[in-house]
Amino acid sequence: MEFFSNITAYHWVALALILLTAEMLGASGFLLGAAAAAFGMGALVWLLPDMSVPLQVTIYAIGAIIATVLYFQLFRDAQAHPARPLLNKRAKRLVGHKFKLEEDLDLGTTRIQIGDTMWKVTSEVPLRSGTLVEVVDTNRMSLVIAAS
Repeated sequence: MEFFSNITAYHWVALALILLTAEMLGASGFLLGAAAAAFGMGALVWLLPDMSVPLQVTIYAIGAIIATVLYFQLFRDAQAHPARPLLNKRAKRLVGHKFKLEEDLDLGTTRIQIGDTMWKVTSEVPLRSGTLVEVVDTNRMSLVIAAS
């Protein structure tokens, strides 16, 4: 128990490094606030070496909670809105795309080639070959087209 009676700045920095290592193993940000608070306590104990251990632990606990809440409010909310929301939604990216039909499209569905991909398309009205059409919506990986 004598170890806990004299905690130095080096102990807090060591704890911070251990928490960061555990974070790298996949804690999804939960340990970043605790590690930041441990680094902060290391700096505070270095500046005020005569601080009592119970006070150090109390300040650390409060700092860890505050740092964790700040992390989740500031950084996680920024990641909730991706910069390119349609990156992996190939069908949605084609909405508004216009092209000419190469073959007749009766009511129902057929397959057409757009670029290098064959797409399943549906239309509410029959369309003839050579008609300029536009992708107006998607239904999973199927394109809904209409005459443009």
